[in-house]
Amino acid sequence: MEDNRHDAEPPSLHTCEGIDLRRWRFRCEGLARICEATAWSVEPDLVYQRMTDVVAEVLHCSQTHLHLITVDGDQFIKLAYHTSEQQQAFHESVLLSTTGRTQWMMRTHKPIVMDYEHPNCEDEIPPEAYESGLKSAVSIPLLAGDELVGMCSIVYETAVEWSEDGLAFLLQIGRVLGVAIQRIQITKKASELQILDERKRLSSEIHDNISQLVGSLSLSVAAVLASYEADDDDAVRADLERLETMSGKVMRILRDEMLSLRIPLEHTDGFITGIEDCLAHFESSWGIPVDFHRRTLSKSLVVSLQTSLQLTRILNECLSNTLKHADASHIVVTVEESNRCLTMTMEDDGHGFDPNTVPPERLGLKIMHERAAVVGGKLTIISDASGTTVCIDIPKNRLDGMRG
Repeated sequence: MEDNRHDAEPPSLHTCEGIDLRRWRFRCEGLARICEATAWSVEPDLVYQRMTDVVAEVLHCSQTHLHLITVDGDQFIKLAYHTSEQQQAFHESVLLSTTGRTQWMMRTHKPIVMDYEHPNCEDEIPPEAYESGLKSAVSIPLLAGDELVGMCSIVYETAVEWSEDGLAFLLQIGRVLGVAIQRIQITKKASELQILDERKRLSSEIHDNISQLVGSLSLSVAAVLASYEADDDDAVRADLERLETMSGKVMRILRDEMLSLRIPLEHTDGFITGIEDCLAHFESSWGIPVDFHRRTLSKSLVVSLQTSLQLTRILNECLSNTLKHADASHIVVTVEESNRCLTMTMEDDGHGFDPNTVPPERLGLKIMHERAAVVGGKLTIISDASGTTVCIDIPKNRLDGMRG
């Protein structure tokens, strides 16, 4: 394949030895560059644009347009395009699956070759293409296995004839792009499901905690009314003072709940710092001494968003439970790393409880177990009259926060 538009797809690959090694090497290098362009990014749109730009460079075309098919298969939505400096993009942002020979491509999974000067009777050539002096195009199906995920259209200023071998090369490109796009879509869907799960857990936690706080305030108000009806001014004053104290406590607890939602947005080595800040804030707000012990193998402990999020929320739930129920005078938190796992332990010296007797409508413990399971960990609770210990073990091979 020569480096000019006329030779974007030369005829078949024959030399005196039967194989055009130069062309074979060029195509391998081109596929390698396209594979590199599909490298993961947290921004899928950047990957789509990178793919489109590299395809244009490898195939030496004037324009490249990347369309992905909708779930119902009725439309192709353009997500990225590449044009030369002299050209203007003309392909529509949305193409119906009934446009031109698109239905045939969807059925056969074969490229559509278009000659703008001698078009197929079913082709619908945009008027802008003629005005821009464009002469030919190919729409490449993007395949992941047998599933069509989109199409990539390449457009030329010259009439390019494609051999069967050349079309086979385009199909190879289409499969590389198709598999990468499907991976992006699956990862995005998994991320959306994780967000929905997290919202469900947060709503349950907040509902559980706020219900208790509002219930306590309601009882305090009822006590004030009872004292007022009994015409006991001293009792009314005492009840109002308790209500004022409790209201301030509720406000601080709610503020802590909101602050605990502030989590890192990517893989981070700030997990330990976040734990220290959380404990320092708790100690200064409530006056309960907290000791923190760190025993890690390296100075920097890097964990994923998912791991940091779940451990932080479990810790906040433990602190909140200790504050509301345990009447503890001292708390010890330990983060320990071994060759096998990462362990976070929280111990208090407050009133213990029997986890088996917690009413099912109380969701806190259930959600703590769910959070540990999300990152492949196990949560253990030991409690008696001397206090409560909560321990979370996460295997080292699961610290990326994914499910295997």
